[in-house]
Amino acid sequence: QAGRLFLADYALLEGLPTGTIGGRPQFVAAPLCLLWLSPHGRLLPVAIQLSQRPGPGSPIFVPGGSGWALAKLWVRGAHFVLHEMVT
Repeated sequence: QAGRLFLADYALLEGLPTGTIGGRPQFVAAPLCLLWLSPHGRLLPVAIQLSQRPGPGSPIFVPGGSGWALAKLWVRGAHFVLHEMVT
């Protein structure tokens, strides 16, 4: 209600064809990232789901939980790919 939650949705990346590097297939996530605007004006991630479809195979990562740092890296990679696609 205070307008402090935002969703970064990378749905445009879902199903994006990827290539190979050294014969190994590459992957890109289409994550959902929930962000909170702190009272100090910082936009902080509070939850990440690495795919567009909820379910047992699509866990939600939270700060301090197992896999949080890696989930943030996947979001960062998705952000880079999306930026390159639209600019």
